[in-house]
Amino acid sequence: MRTFIDFHVHPPVAEFVEGPVAPFDVGLDVLTAVDVADHYRRRDGRAVILGLDTVSTTRHRPFSSEDVAEIVASDQSIFIGFGSVDPAMGAKAVAGVHEAARLGLAGLAFDPVAQAFDPAERSTHTLWANASDHGLIVLFHTGISRLGRGLPGGAGLRLSHGDPRGVDVVASLYPDLRVVMAHNGGLWRQEALAVASHKQNVWLSLIGAPAAEYATVFDDSASMLDTDKALFGSGWAFADLDEQLKEWELADDRLRHRVLYENAERLLGIGSDS
Repeated sequence: MRTFIDFHVHPPVAEFVEGPVAPFDVGLDVLTAVDVADHYRRRDGRAVILGLDTVSTTRHRPFSSEDVAEIVASDQSIFIGFGSVDPAMGAKAVAGVHEAARLGLAGLAFDPVAQAFDPAERSTHTLWANASDHGLIVLFHTGISRLGRGLPGGAGLRLSHGDPRGVDVVASLYPDLRVVMAHNGGLWRQEALAVASHKQNVWLSLIGAPAAEYATVFDDSASMLDTDKALFGSGWAFADLDEQLKEWELADDRLRHRVLYENAERLLGIGSDS
């Protein structure tokens, strides 16, 4: 049995490094899917691979749903796949939602900052409606983005698109849509906690929060988050997986198992023997 499910993995395969993030010189060494699988197998974990389609903002090839499905097919004991579509592509993006479902992917990943869109925009609603109809989980990056960091004008990317209050609109309009907010809300942590605690269909991926702050995520406050709504995510390969796992050694066994494995297992609908 695996001991954790990493709900936020950007695998440094060529299709990703030489595709949507290529214009930003993120400094990742290219690995193969086999390398990535071995990285997680050695640690008794599974990896949720996130696609990224930024064609309209970068003009570079996407790390597409098809790419993700191919990686998942290479080792289904390790990989779980979330595809991606570019919301700016209109009908083509909607067709991409149907394609992700046909490919058997678990969901779709979106980075509103990198893709330059507001999830609450009416033009995107057909995406959320169709994802809901297919039973796909939708993951949104929230908060700051490393893409464009330090560049003039942030390469034209707007951090305001990462405000989790846009996700709140989506979750309210599509109550059957399962939504994950990644990066713990980033710049808007309290807002993210409030959305996840208020909306039954929203989960929060705790990426980058120091161990000393974990207790505050579940404290008795107006933004109290049920421990069943929290998911482990490392942000690898942009972050160190081992360091992220080590942070969770400070948590008690029950909470650690719930956040690192059980909640993701239930959300994804996979067996405990996977």
